[in-house]
Amino acid sequence: MLQNSINAKMNDRELQFKELKNKVEKLINLHELLVKENQHLHANQIQLTQTIDHQVKQIANLEEKNKAIKLANALSGCNDQNNHDIKLKINEYIREIDKCLALINR
Repeated sequence: MLQNSINAKMNDRELQFKELKNKVEKLINLHELLVKENQHLHANQIQLTQTIDHQVKQIANLEEKNKAIKLANALSGCNDQNNHDIKLKINEYIREIDKCLALINR
């Protein structure tokens, strides 16, 4: 009887050990999967950040082109309102140039 009790306890411990081992293996596999997913997401984030930076630069370039087109349109039809618009744009460009010069002189 004592031997049966000992064997039963041993079998129970072995079963618990196998279950624990399986759980640890599952956790290790899950960890490896999550590490790979994290790497993939990080690479995706870098790509998206680069895309955003590129688009921001494109927007800035298009805004500058739009300003130039508006200025050219204003110059082509020289009436009093257009002259006023031209003066405003020229003053705006002068302020931008002054800001740039101030930054350079720092």
